[in-house]
Amino acid sequence: MTTTTSDRGGLTMLLRDVALPMALYYVLRSFDVDALWALLVSAVPPVLRTGYVLARHRRIDPLSAFVLAVLLINGAVAVFSGDPRLLLVRSAWITLPLGVAMLGSLLVGRRPLLFRAACTLQPARARELDQLWGLSPAFRQRWRTATLGWGAGCVLLACAVVVMAFTLPVDVVPFLETALTVGSAVLGVKITRQRMGINRTVDA
Repeated sequence: MTTTTSDRGGLTMLLRDVALPMALYYVLRSFDVDALWALLVSAVPPVLRTGYVLARHRRIDPLSAFVLAVLLINGAVAVFSGDPRLLLVRSAWITLPLGVAMLGSLLVGRRPLLFRAACTLQPARARELDQLWGLSPAFRQRWRTATLGWGAGCVLLACAVVVMAFTLPVDVVPFLETALTVGSAVLGVKITRQRMGINRTVDA
């Protein structure tokens, strides 16, 4: 089994931003920390990382700024309300707008959001991707289909998180949300690679 740089990067992101907060929550709960405060503390790693990214690049990245604002506002609302369930839906405040933005980019704009993100994340290939976009209708259709799939998936994931947060026991939701998020992301990447015909170059 081989592992690519992108695989390692994606796995690291899932462990850092999804699995770590969940693990921290359950560790705190094992010490009888109140669910509300355990959820607040478990949100600290993502907040610190997002703040670090903004400070390191010394510019406002719209996505990072949005994520940071959502986490801070959501935390403040939950503290004032005293309801831990409001913290359980924090990921939905991120995935829902992201999904809507992806779907909206298929209707408005020249290129879908997923394609623009790929060009931004792979600056060395941006020119090649741009040329393929202009020359190949099949290439454009694959990116539109992928954007539709990811957009719909984000919206459905957000809806599932909200339903779980307000219907299931509080201590059950972090584990189920993490499992659902990680499983959806892994499955989505696998399907996207297959449909897009992405060749994986293994690092030596």
